[in-house]
Amino acid sequence: MTQTALVVSAEPQVRADWARYFEALGLRTLRCVGPYGMCILLGDGGARCPLHGEADLAVYDRSAVTPELALRLIRAGRSLPIAFAEDRIGPEGRHEPSITALAAAADGGCVGPPLDGVAR
Repeated sequence: MTQTALVVSAEPQVRADWARYFEALGLRTLRCVGPYGMCILLGDGGARCPLHGEADLAVYDRSAVTPELALRLIRAGRSLPIAFAEDRIGPEGRHEPSITALAAAADGGCVGPPLDGVAR
């Protein structure tokens, strides 16, 4: 069964290139603009993201992660690995994700450099 990566970035070209990057690794991809659209994670009801339910991994562009979204992602009980990545330009001139931190489901924390504006 093919694994699925959810790519989250406000930048359309970053989303497209990151999706292409994961597809080249053999993963199916889903795409999301993050909190700049109508993000269900930021609602008052504590709803779960339906895209998280379809993915095996979520990779969030750090530039698209607001402090509020980061806290909700880190503190939420989940089985989905959440990676935070910075964008870099690869050898072919395309955007590629550079994973900088992982949300750890076991302790509700985050492993890696602090996310800007997020107190743990």
